[in-house]
Amino acid sequence: MAASAGKEGSPAEGATTQTVTGGSKPLHRFLRAEPKTVGIVMILMGFGLFLFGIPLKMDTVDNSSDIYSSFWLGFLYLTCGVLYILAERKPTKKIVTASLALSIVSTLGSIFAAIDFIKAMVVISHSHQYRLYNLYESENITELEAVVEQRYTSVYSLEAVFLFHSLIGGGILIVMTVFARMALRSSRTQTVVVMRNLPSAE
Repeated sequence: MAASAGKEGSPAEGATTQTVTGGSKPLHRFLRAEPKTVGIVMILMGFGLFLFGIPLKMDTVDNSSDIYSSFWLGFLYLTCGVLYILAERKPTKKIVTASLALSIVSTLGSIFAAIDFIKAMVVISHSHQYRLYNLYESENITELEAVVEQRYTSVYSLEAVFLFHSLIGGGILIVMTVFARMALRSSRTQTVVVMRNLPSAE
């Protein structure tokens, strides 16, 4: 009985065994970044940029909506969020690669949009001071000053919110880019070691 058990537990002579190194599921390293949670956050940020961009576009004050910064950045964030959620449900190489590519594009878009938001805040600040300076020639300076102050303050606040979203979103995208790159690199370096049990000389 012991002899037969020993024969059953040992591999047969001439058999081939394979060992995979580098992890059996390297793409699952992308899941360490919690892509589903991050995706929900990115979708909410994208909707926020869209919704707040509508009243900003309707305002006549010069702002970042002139080049639709909040709209196309919100679209990028929405798309990234959807891809991250899909990557959590089914982490395939194609989805992770698409997430990596879109994360890089969205990161660059966040940098460009942040610069545009900062420029808009500077322009609004200068326009505000210029408008107040011209009001001193008016008789109803108190009433007009309150209206101008409220209008420019609201637009300036929206630009500040957009800038905050772009900076936070850019930081999140950089982290997701790193995790996606690590996962794809691990899948490329995955090797298979083949071991053959040669028959003994006896």
